[in-house]
Amino acid sequence: MTKKEYKTTFDQLIGDLLSGKSFYDLIEWKRFVNKETTAFIVSDAQNEVLHKDGNMNVLGTWKVAEDLGVVQNIKNIVAACRKKEIPVFWVRQAFLAEGKDLFPGTCFEALISYLRTAVPTLMLDGTWDMEIIDELKAVMEPRDLVIHKQALGAFEGTNLQTYLTNMGIKTIIVCGCVLDQCVESTIRTAWDRGYLSVLVRDASAAGSMEAADMACQRMGLMMAPVVDTSEVISLINSL
Repeated sequence: MTKKEYKTTFDQLIGDLLSGKSFYDLIEWKRFVNKETTAFIVSDAQNEVLHKDGNMNVLGTWKVAEDLGVVQNIKNIVAACRKKEIPVFWVRQAFLAEGKDLFPGTCFEALISYLRTAVPTLMLDGTWDMEIIDELKAVMEPRDLVIHKQALGAFEGTNLQTYLTNMGIKTIIVCGCVLDQCVESTIRTAWDRGYLSVLVRDASAAGSMEAADMACQRMGLMMAPVVDTSEVISLINSL
């Protein structure tokens, strides 16, 4: 790709931002997306948050996802990626039994241990709640990569960085649950590591539409262009 030089003035920059444009709008970010260096990452599409009978159904994420058609949108993006041979990553969060990986002696361990007195299988590996939701399991393939994590973000303590580096990935299309926690954490870390992240807003869900909108506003200014499923599929198809 030919390097393109961008120039502006302070007044023009302020005017563009006040008009509602993001920094990414100003540099034609889509030029940096190509099928050889792009991957699709689905975060935490697990029964616990995405199924109405999941342990964390009280958060309401499953209902927001249902209203937005998140599961079907993810399936549609996966289908588009298959056609262009864009690799697909599935990220799942779970912890071992008896708190063996809960950072012993920390406030986090105390919190999870406390919550498990009410919900014994909360975030517990090997349970139905921690499985990828069935509708998405149906579109997973052996060539897909599954990332197992204990932290909020998909980079911390996992081999995601190694995979992306070895595969020559520079751009990640990101979606999933919970938007204002795990998805946002992944995108923030990706920004720090030099990746272009593309957030798919209607393939992601939070506990409420208000929380989702606020997360999109935070990330959309600097950390990631925010797009709808139709736009990202159109972009993938054009590659």
